[in-house]
Amino acid sequence: MIKNRKLLIITFAILSVFANAQTPKHWDINTINKPKENPILTSDSTYIFKNPLDGKMVRWQKAEVFNPAVIIRKKKINMLFRAEDNPKAMLGGRTSRIGLATSSDGFSFKKYKKPVLFPAKDGFQKYDSVGGCEDPRVIQSPDGQYIMAYTAWDGKTARLSMAISRNLKKWTKTGPAFARAYDSKYLNLWSKSGSMVTRIENGKAVAAKINGKYWMYWGEAFINLAW
Repeated sequence: MIKNRKLLIITFAILSVFANAQTPKHWDINTINKPKENPILTSDSTYIFKNPLDGKMVRWQKAEVFNPAVIIRKKKINMLFRAEDNPKAMLGGRTSRIGLATSSDGFSFKKYKKPVLFPAKDGFQKYDSVGGCEDPRVIQSPDGQYIMAYTAWDGKTARLSMAISRNLKKWTKTGPAFARAYDSKYLNLWSKSGSMVTRIENGKAVAAKINGKYWMYWGEAFINLAW
């Protein structure tokens, strides 16, 4: 049993409820309502991005925007979201990219024009092309970096992958999370949806060590544990 009650698990999405004069000081499921501002993000074909794989311009938010993760930075709400480009293509025929939007109130968001994580001509192209980068989950490391767990999708196999950033805009991919585990036994097996165990420090969700290790729950049909 974990005795420190400040430990928590970052779930697949973070629901942010912002206080007003009528909001009760305690959590009550009956007070959760859909705000009039919904939808707070929508697909938008005016956002254009030069695909580094073929040099062509792509409307990277034309199909869908969904599966967000939220983290606070510099007193602003930063939402990383998954966007798909081709509404005519079925699953597997679209490419996903991860975008960033910011807000001061949690309802009105401003999107950055370009995606912040996407398939590129790098050492990880074989994992995230052509399906893309999907489903971000974001926390902070003890040294202040941001850690993103996301799904790299090559069109056949989903691989739980990681990336790090100092500012949420420029990300460095570090590759599949299980690439080196047990002599790469799990590298080419299906994996996704990772949530690392964190501790609340100064209002921030920071990766927490338990018995000297960092821990992550992951999986779809059932829940797995990794360290």
